[in-house]
Amino acid sequence: MATIVIFDQTAHLEASIIGGIPVTEEARIGFTVCLVLTMLGIIIEFVSIALEMPSVVRSLFATSAHTIATCLFLLFIYDAHPASHFWALLVFLSAPSFFLALLSLFRIVGRRGKQG
Repeated sequence: MATIVIFDQTAHLEASIIGGIPVTEEARIGFTVCLVLTMLGIIIEFVSIALEMPSVVRSLFATSAHTIATCLFLLFIYDAHPASHFWALLVFLSAPSFFLALLSLFRIVGRRGKQG
C-alpha cells in the first residue's frame, strides 16, 4: 500500500475510473488519506496483537468484519460505486475493530505503566 501511495497512485486511480475521466485532485487526496488511515489501523491492530492475544470474541468480530469488508470492497470495485461508499465501508466495518485494538493497546500500556 505504501508503494501505491508514493509511486503508482495515478495509475491505480485511472484504472478504477470508468470512461477515461481524468483524476481530480480531490480523488487523489481522498485516496491517499484512505490508504494512510488503513495502514495506520493495520499497524495498531498488529501492535495490539503482538503485545497481548485478543479475546476469542474480539478475534471473531474482527475477522468477520474484515471478511465482509473485503467482499463488499471487491463488489464496490466491480460495480464502480462512488467514493462515498468506500468511506462508509471503512467507517462501518474497519473502524470498530480498529477502535477495539486501540482500546486494548491503551489498556496494555496503562497496565505496564502501573507495574513499572
